Amino acid sequence: MKGMKERLAKKIKLITIVSTLKQGLAHHKSKIDRTIHHIRDEIVAESGQRRGCVTPTLEDVYVSEQEQEHDLEEKEEEREIFLEFEENCPPGGEDSVVFYTTGLRGVRKTFEACRRVRFLLENHMVKYKERDVSVDSEFRDEMWRLLGRKVNSPRLFIRGRYIGGADEVVALNENGKLKKLLRGISRVHSPCESCRNERFLICSSCNGSSRLIADDEETSNGTMWTRCRECNNEKGLVRCPLCT
Repeated sequence: MKGMKERLAKKIKLITIVSTLKQGLAHHKSKIDRTIHHIRDEIVAESGQRRGCVTPTLEDVYVSEQEQEHDLEEKEEEREIFLEFEENCPPGGEDSVVFYTTGLRGVRKTFEACRRVRFLLENHMVKYKERDVSVDSEFRDEMWRLLGRKVNSPRLFIRGRYIGGADEVVALNENGKLKKLLRGISRVHSPCESCRNERFLICSSCNGSSRLIADDEETSNGTMWTRCRECNNEKGLVRCPLCT
């Protein structure tokens, strides 16, 4: 019985010693942490950095250099892809995407081809200038003049380079080159604020009639009309100043 009491007393004493030791270690660790924070604050103050700023480690610098090298490789690859295409810049197309299209459904194949290209551009969420040759004959003549012959739409130009028609654009999208060609083009997340992607607006001068009352000219039958010079004289429309 006496031996059991002695062993119990030793266990209790040992538990007390271990508990005291744990408290001592925790206190010592707390002091070390405070010292480390104090030294760090002094270094930050001496270096002129703002509190909370962390000096980049060698690993961070290495990762940053890798990212820069990757960006340079992507830019070089993008430049090489651009050189594959003919330099042929439509008006206002130096740093943008110009898309010649048609809204007429008479020739279903042409209309569907235009829809495919438009879908791809909208899927990449890039800002582009759509020029409907069926609404404005000047766009049609402009497209023919750029390509040196009478061709059908769609025709796509990116940053002053002629990319091609629907088949070429679809193929470029499938092999991933279209995304690279469109890199750097302004992104768009909503329809045009002016025309809601209709690309044309009703002429405010003639209210869409394409006619105006001629000044100082009258006939025996009444007032003489004259063509409106502000719109395209075909549909009584004017080009949207934001997206064409």
